[in-house]
Amino acid sequence: MIIGWAIESTLEKIFKMKSKTLRVVAIFQLTILLLFLALTLCNEVLDIPHYVFGDKSTSYSQRLGEIGIELFIFILVMAVQILLFRMLYQRIRILEGFIPICAECKKIRNMENQWEQMEKYIMQNSLARFSHGICPDCAMKLYPDLYEDKT
Repeated sequence: MIIGWAIESTLEKIFKMKSKTLRVVAIFQLTILLLFLALTLCNEVLDIPHYVFGDKSTSYSQRLGEIGIELFIFILVMAVQILLFRMLYQRIRILEGFIPICAECKKIRNMENQWEQMEKYIMQNSLARFSHGICPDCAMKLYPDLYEDKT
């Protein structure tokens, strides 16, 4: 019941994410955790080491105890995973989708329908930072005396 609630709560949060990239990462992580749980439970229920390695058969009561311990560990791992993912989701901002940009001045329209410089918009909505320089074409246009025409 606790596992079902945790998975349902996590799935609900995953599908409410605005970022498709983060949603895919979250689904991938949840799939790995569920696969881990399924393999662990199959190992304990079927007593796989007994059949694969010829080990001594494990008693059913011992297997039940191991299942309890492994479920507890699984819940702890899943809780830590969810907490870490939430912290990561709060830190990461990914620019996705359509970004309205002026074809002439390259300003970007933000969520408040205000036009702002591309650098400012990207710095506010991602972790990217800018440094400025001058490309060779612009340098020739701006400082023609410094550049000889090589044609």
